[in-house]
Amino acid sequence: MIERLASPGHGEIDSLILQALVRKLVAKNALSSDDVRDLLFDATMRLDLVGGEQTPQAARIMVEEDLVPVFLGDNPGGQGGASDR
Repeated sequence: MIERLASPGHGEIDSLILQALVRKLVAKNALSSDDVRDLLFDATMRLDLVGGEQTPQAARIMVEEDLVPVFLGDNPGGQGGASDR
């Protein structure tokens, strides 16, 4: 019987891989920072955090304040952040 491997750090590896992949695609100009923001916004709009649909305003705030720094680094253009190394 083959068992699934447990994710290290309770799924943290998935997040780290996704973040690294997005940063790599931005670095290779396969995605722009605006593309990343649009992707994050679409995903955030589908979240069900409080038992109802996410408002566009709340989703945009979550994207800009919480997600963009994680996926694009400290620099708003997405280049040269410490996470890109």
